[in-house]
Amino acid sequence: MSFEIDDCKCCLEAMTRPDYQPLVDNKRIIEKLQERITLMNMELITVRKHNKKIMKEIEDFKDDESEVEEIEYDSLSDEEDQMCTFLLYCNHPVTGKLTSKLFQVHKDELLPTVLDKAYELMELAPHIPIERCRLVKYNFINDIMEQSFDLDKFQDQTIGQLMGVAGYCGLFLETCRDVETFKKYNTGGINLEISVVDLLTGEVKPAQQIRGEEGWTVEKLKQNIGELFNLNSSCMRLLRLLELDEARSVIHLEDVKSSLKEVLFKGDAFSSHKLHREQLVVPTVSAN
Repeated sequence: MSFEIDDCKCCLEAMTRPDYQPLVDNKRIIEKLQERITLMNMELITVRKHNKKIMKEIEDFKDDESEVEEIEYDSLSDEEDQMCTFLLYCNHPVTGKLTSKLFQVHKDELLPTVLDKAYELMELAPHIPIERCRLVKYNFINDIMEQSFDLDKFQDQTIGQLMGVAGYCGLFLETCRDVETFKKYNTGGINLEISVVDLLTGEVKPAQQIRGEEGWTVEKLKQNIGELFNLNSSCMRLLRLLELDEARSVIHLEDVKSSLKEVLFKGDAFSSHKLHREQLVVPTVSAN
């Protein structure tokens, strides 16, 4: 693993040299490399701790140390095993920049306590009250909010229960202004990138991200798009854009009564366990 970390560091160093001339905008690639290096360092630390524990147990067995020392060591080892380490992200309300820090908590800490510690670590006081903060399970590799942890629903659950095997997921400390309310994110949700094309003028409006649910019908999705772009849903069509290698195809989502799970994933029973990001094009005619 240390060799992989060195390889990533070499790539990162090469891409950040002043004389490096990328063919495309590589800012996001550099961010991904930095995140990957941080993640692998965390994994390496965990492996080394585990190896150290095994070596210590072997030495204890050989040296036949006293029972008191063994109890103290076992207690310390058990405590280390109960700790969870995450990458904590936050768009800081003062700087406006996305920041990340290593965040370590006990797996049996309840959500309100974990939120307090995350709030303190990100130094959000006094800029924004904790009542306008929320933790979200965040996939930092795919830049997807997976599951929101609202206190009214999850306050009695521990962070270990909520996060499970985190994998490539960290925590995002989300904030909102006085006039805003938090969006709901549920596991199995669909991240949709919507582009609207006016057929009369040929104008393509900037793409926007919305969060859908597998159980939504095509008609409900059209209604939500209409509210987002201030459009009449009866004057629009939904086209799904598919890109495979260099080939591109378009599928018309005609059946307004079908669910998104049926039209996008053909009823795949395991689709709720996958990460989804779909591109939709909305040709529309401006209503006079």
